[in-house]
Amino acid sequence: MKILVFSDIHGSLNGLKELLKSKDYNSADRVIFLGDVAFGASRPNECIELLNNSKAVCLLGNNDSYICYGIPNSELDEFGAGKLKQYEYMDSVISLKSKQDLKSWQRELYISIDGKKLYFTHYPWERDELGDLVVIDDEKFASLANCQKMFADVDADYIFFGHEHRAYNFSDKNKNFYCLDTFGLKKQGNYLMIRIEDGHLSVEEKSLEFDIAEEIKLMDKAGYPYDKKKIKKD
Repeated sequence: MKILVFSDIHGSLNGLKELLKSKDYNSADRVIFLGDVAFGASRPNECIELLNNSKAVCLLGNNDSYICYGIPNSELDEFGAGKLKQYEYMDSVISLKSKQDLKSWQRELYISIDGKKLYFTHYPWERDELGDLVVIDDEKFASLANCQKMFADVDADYIFFGHEHRAYNFSDKNKNFYCLDTFGLKKQGNYLMIRIEDGHLSVEEKSLEFDIAEEIKLMDKAGYPYDKKKIKKD
């Protein structure tokens, strides 16, 4: 069994196309996208359509949730003027069909294979004081203790998540935690290949390059107010 996992496309259509024609994608038994197709680059509709016509199981990211259900009041204070402009732009260009498609994506996925329990999500979700679903985003460092805290209620041997735009993994005697680096917004998209055979599970970090320069040109042409500091061209 081979499972390809990737996260945080952020509208990078060139990267998604490269992934979907790759040998790893086509040889994978299952493909799981951990969310955040919106924000970032300027072609979210094309990415959403391509994902929905692919073999990937798609999970909802926090930025996708903003597009579907609006920005929760509890998170408005964290939205600077720049992020709010990005939201307004995305909300105006993402089609009604794309929003409906996003609403069909679930927030988490459990899989059991060969006695191994796997859990996938964009990031831990919780209800805020107003009852809105938001991601738990109050920790700014990577540590085993933080992973144990965030996923204390998850009954799984392996836990895969994104959101942080960096890669790390930690393990204790009960759980293995894998944070995926972003696939979009950079020249080199990152993903994981999980292999399960005869009760043994292995995880390999992989990457591929795509044309981020064209994405930047299209964002500039569209007038999308993206955060240039988050685009990694090297």
